[in-house]
Amino acid sequence: MANAEPLALIEYWAVDPDYDGQVFRSVWQDYRGNVDNDGDPLRVVTTAEFTVPAKPGPRRVCVRVVDVFGFEAEASMVVEAA
Repeated sequence: MANAEPLALIEYWAVDPDYDGQVFRSVWQDYRGNVDNDGDPLRVVTTAEFTVPAKPGPRRVCVRVVDVFGFEAEASMVVEAA
């Protein structure tokens, strides 16, 4: 199953759209058992949509993920306003 659907192993994930490189401030998250984002209590959603206030210049977005084994990963990226 893990090879066919690796995202099924995600327990929790969160997004900080204004990551400062030190303190992670989640403004959106999904976790197993949460049915607010979809109707499936056994899986997390694999896409997120949310609105943040406009700000001049680039913004650093950071995503944190925890899998069912307790391993945590983090990735950040600088994005320009559209």
